[in-house]
Amino acid sequence: MSFLRKMFSGGVEETDPRRFLIETMLAAMGADGEITEDELATLDRTLAENELFRDLSSDARGRLIDISADAIGEAGGAMSRLDAIANGLKGRMHQQLAYAMACEICVSDGQLPESEIKFLDGLQAALRLDDETAKDIFDGVRSDSGLETVEERASHMRELMPRFVDCMALMAAADGEVHDEELIGVRAVLGSIPDMAVLTSGELNDAIVAAFERVVDADLSESINEAAKAISNPTDRYWTTVYMMIICLADGKADWREVAFLSKTRDAFCLDDELMDHAMRAASHFPATQLGGAAPE
Repeated sequence: MSFLRKMFSGGVEETDPRRFLIETMLAAMGADGEITEDELATLDRTLAENELFRDLSSDARGRLIDISADAIGEAGGAMSRLDAIANGLKGRMHQQLAYAMACEICVSDGQLPESEIKFLDGLQAALRLDDETAKDIFDGVRSDSGLETVEERASHMRELMPRFVDCMALMAAADGEVHDEELIGVRAVLGSIPDMAVLTSGELNDAIVAAFERVVDADLSESINEAAKAISNPTDRYWTTVYMMIICLADGKADWREVAFLSKTRDAFCLDDELMDHAMRAASHFPATQLGGAAPE
């Protein structure tokens, strides 16, 4: 970044996930070709009241708005930016929050034209939200509790997080060996996953240690089937697979047993090949750690 961009950036980067939240709202505002006063008021209120944006200066907020607006304009419209928005929102809760914010914009003026329905459908598809999750968020927004719905889902995710960590430990053990270095590596990878922020560092460390202790003598096939019983929601299963693939990619080594275990995971979680491909792409977009490697072949 040049010194001029640094000088006028307001302390924010183009990859800041808050930029993509703002871009989602701007895209929703322009979905029907008309920006209303109610939509502008909703945007202003969100930027002023949501805790994610409270530490940003007015200049930084303006910078993120400009970056987002430019990206939409250069792409030729909101629909052309949906995949980029989804890729920019690394964390699952960021993605659900983005959908909630888009819904708030779309319902703020009391109307929901076909163009906005098309936009929300496209955003749901890009974010890989299942119908139940999207409906819950939309219904919550419509009853003025959309962000509460997202917070409730964060609580649900916190409860399931130990299961997610278990599955990642199983992935680390899939090649038949578990070493202290792998435990350290899993911790490093987990530290780069925004969704893991629902646990404190102490809770996360305890969850990792406990998970590795459980997989030492575990039957991997039986364990992933048990995990599938506890993780029943399609969206939860998809993201669990993403987390497992991050671990699979972390050491940069291709091992047929890891690939075989991912196939068992696909079957246990009832995921099709398209979702598995999308999950691998999502995993590869997570911030690289010092362990970074290539996908197994």
